[in-house]
Amino acid sequence: MMVFKRKQIVILALILLIVVVGYLQYSYRQGSSSADKDAGTLGDSVYVDNQVENQGLTDTEDSVAGDVTIQSDVNASKAANDFFAQAKMDKEQTRSKNNESLKAITEDENAAKEVKAKAYDEMMTLTENADKEMRVETLIDKMGFSDCVALLGDDGSIDIVIKTPSLTNAQTAQITDTVSRQANISIENIHIKKLF
Repeated sequence: MMVFKRKQIVILALILLIVVVGYLQYSYRQGSSSADKDAGTLGDSVYVDNQVENQGLTDTEDSVAGDVTIQSDVNASKAANDFFAQAKMDKEQTRSKNNESLKAITEDENAAKEVKAKAYDEMMTLTENADKEMRVETLIDKMGFSDCVALLGDDGSIDIVIKTPSLTNAQTAQITDTVSRQANISIENIHIKKLF
């Protein structure tokens, strides 16, 4: 019977590892060389045609109209994405500035008690409004809409902007009900707008 020493086992394992790595590298090069023939070499610029293949449509006008609709939807989505991102960022920045200002007033030793109390009440209102807006946005997103911004007004109204091409009456009723319950706002003070 053959007895292997520790050094022999390590050397055999390393040789086996080298063989496996060599085989994998060879297989990888064989697979990528056929793809390189079709796509060019890595780093080369490749012209990509922006044409949508006609899949069974016989009238080219239908195809062109479909392409224009798809392109306008993409453009509208980019504008909507920009709006929602900017609106959320602006809302957070404004809220943060207001909170800092009110906090400075509440911590000012020279401020009157009434002023401090009013600033504290306003801070609490800002926090409550932020919580309501967040709950409304979260629940509307859960309804299947891709994005939403809720803005509570000082007059007790709320504006909801939803990223969607259209809203059905049932969706509008569901959104109105959710906003009314979560923000404790009457239905006539809920204003829903769509943006896509």
